[in-house]
Amino acid sequence: MSFNKGKKFEQCVVNSFEESFPEGTIDRIYDTEGKKYGIKNICDYIGYIYPNIFYLEAKSLKGNTFNLARLTQYDKLCAKSGIKGVCAGVVIWFIEHKRVVFATIDKITELKQQGKKSVNIRHRDDYTIEFPVEIKRVYPKINFQELPNILPQN
Repeated sequence: MSFNKGKKFEQCVVNSFEESFPEGTIDRIYDTEGKKYGIKNICDYIGYIYPNIFYLEAKSLKGNTFNLARLTQYDKLCAKSGIKGVCAGVVIWFIEHKRVVFATIDKITELKQQGKKSVNIRHRDDYTIEFPVEIKRVYPKINFQELPNILPQN
């Protein structure tokens, strides 16, 4: 996987979110490049769809499994768990499978408690939702319409 493919996927997340929710908003969190100084952002994006806020980390990979060790923002995302109207998680693009899934931080915590070390595209119980996608040449156009439905309605 090239560096550019991951960065272009991140732009697909923005474009798809904006298209799915014209009344919403999504912002990229500036990538500080300060990891060597112990600076870590909470996630890649913060999206808002009234009345909910979404903390989204975007990952792309070849193969069947997303190694949870790659989620360096785990602790910061966990801090958002349990807050009413807030959802934190990872949007994962399995490039070779042409599929995009979303695993909430609660689902990832559950996997870790079960001793699992990855999210596998072949195991539906490893992720929260699979988004419908349309692949245009290489990159997916993601339909995020179901994203707000994963939050409990209060």
